[in-house]
Amino acid sequence: MTNDPSAHHTDPSAPDVDRLDDEQTEIVDGAAVDGNIHVGYWDSPTDDRSLNQATDRLTDLVAGRLAASPGTRLMDVGCGTGRPALRIAGATGARVSGISVSDEDIDLARTRAHATALADRVDFRYADALALPFEAATFDGAWAIESMMHIPDRTAALTEIARTLRPGSPLVITDVLLRSPVTGDSADLVRRTCRAFQSPSLPQPAELRTALDRAGLELVDFDDIGEHVRRTYQAFADGFEGVTPSADDPHYEFFNSTRSLPRFGALPQIGYVFLVARRP
Repeated sequence: MTNDPSAHHTDPSAPDVDRLDDEQTEIVDGAAVDGNIHVGYWDSPTDDRSLNQATDRLTDLVAGRLAASPGTRLMDVGCGTGRPALRIAGATGARVSGISVSDEDIDLARTRAHATALADRVDFRYADALALPFEAATFDGAWAIESMMHIPDRTAALTEIARTLRPGSPLVITDVLLRSPVTGDSADLVRRTCRAFQSPSLPQPAELRTALDRAGLELVDFDDIGEHVRRTYQAFADGFEGVTPSADDPHYEFFNSTRSLPRFGALPQIGYVFLVARRP
């Protein structure tokens, strides 16, 4: 018997994730995180950043490991509504291509690009990480913020990302991490959270290391920054505190899951990976 919390959960296909993203994009993007659909990073328990400021902080940490400069070509795998890509492009002068399996994400990201006068350097398109529409050795770097948790075959996705990177280029991955197996009520909580967010399972350390190796990528750094992002789960739940959907609402499971996010985030088995790999 497996301890995988998604053992009885069917892997979502790209259309399933597309549908979920399209349904939730406007709600999440506007109500909770203002365009950053990922966790925040707080330097210490006394750090008084808001959630929005903390999510920008995580983006900046990612940018710092990309070594980008004007003219550098970067790829954002799972670009959401575009705020990280636009922030990194604006700060570094790099050219960024963002991909997503959500049409609504892409529409909002393109609108943001035009509003910030960055549409000439940042493009967004519908694409699956398992079949990237780019030639080999196109990019000088790439990042994936909370994308791996939505991809059933992470080895295949990392292999495809590696194909598009030039030799020596970095790949930065940040994601919710399952530090160790969960059982009992904790396993049920993880299963329900994965189901609500259309994740087949949460990445585990050994799995990520093996997938990177099979994809031909060299691991540079592997850090678990879970304690720095844990405040996100309560902040996210607070953002939806007043939402009370009916049982027949198509978003019911998602909203219901936000109430249990603080308990999910408090599990000692839940961490958050910040890793840097490199194409040899």
